[in-house]
Amino acid sequence: MSTCVVARIGYRVPRRQFDGVVHSVFPRACYIDCHSSLLTLAAAGVADGPTTLLLGPDGPPDLRTLFNAGDALRCRDDRIHGRGVVLELARATTWRASRPRSLLDRRGTAARVAMARARLVDGRQKRSSVLDRSGVAAIAGVERACRRLDVADALARIERFVGWGEGLTPAGDDYLVGLCAALGALVQGDAARRAFLARMRGFVSAQCVRTTPISAHWLGLASRGHFNADLLGALNALRAERDAHVARDALDALMGVGATSGADALTGILSGFVAWMKPSTILRGGI
Repeated sequence: MSTCVVARIGYRVPRRQFDGVVHSVFPRACYIDCHSSLLTLAAAGVADGPTTLLLGPDGPPDLRTLFNAGDALRCRDDRIHGRGVVLELARATTWRASRPRSLLDRRGTAARVAMARARLVDGRQKRSSVLDRSGVAAIAGVERACRRLDVADALARIERFVGWGEGLTPAGDDYLVGLCAALGALVQGDAARRAFLARMRGFVSAQCVRTTPISAHWLGLASRGHFNADLLGALNALRAERDAHVARDALDALMGVGATSGADALTGILSGFVAWMKPSTILRGGI
């Protein structure tokens, strides 16, 4: 029987009791089907998240040595029991997203947006996705609709992105997660924007059945305003981080997620900023 220590758990993980089944397992992540949601058991070094259980540094280098798809898991009293493995939760701290202490002024945010665009362009030269190859016009249309707060037009355009692309999390879904995050951060008490975002989130939630199970999970979280630490780090880099080196590292950390998933999410974040920042501010930032 192997024993692994969980270092941190997301704030939406049921800590005391749940029953689950391993949905799929990869070297550094194991997805657990739990009460119509997915939990992610992740190796040390993977980003924290609302539904993530992050293993400590002594965890196995490859989770496939401990889990197989279909394995039953049972959590009781700070322990998760599986086939030949026990996960200890007693010493795990709870991860919650932190709020930025203060925000950059418009000029500072525009400079960060320009930095993000430059990092994204550089990264896309090495790894492109369907968004680069055939999504430029579609992305511009989403940005225009969001800028005008045209709900009907925005939803019609967003519908194309659901499930668009290949892999566990299609590029279009990653884009929508980033877009939801950025627009949520830029509402700033504006009633019209708040109403627009509520309609958009509701629509995205209803579309989850049209994509992969893992991607549907992330879209469902995004529609309720929940995001992983790497995405929030990139968002914070644009809104609040005064140290340019720290901001660049946060952007690069997000872009390093998956083959193109992080870059596609950053594309969505930038779309939100392009849509809801003043055009003159964006232009000064070099977009």
